[in-house]
Amino acid sequence: MNLLVIIIFGLLALYDFSSLVKKKKWYEVEVLLFFYVFVFTLAMLTVNGVKLPSPAKGAQHLIVDILKIGYPKP
Repeated sequence: MNLLVIIIFGLLALYDFSSLVKKKKWYEVEVLLFFYVFVFTLAMLTVNGVKLPSPAKGAQHLIVDILKIGYPKP
């Protein structure tokens, strides 16, 4: 399964990066590379059975506990 993820990401990267490199859009290449590495890491962790925390719980903590935004209590 790891090999399948690597192949898919490699093909997607070839497709996405080739046009950006030809046009010499280096900033876009850097930003896209950052996102590719982040998502590739998450995909590999998921494929290998690592339980990842829910981003919804982190967002809820940020909104409710830190920013103190919520529904008023009756």
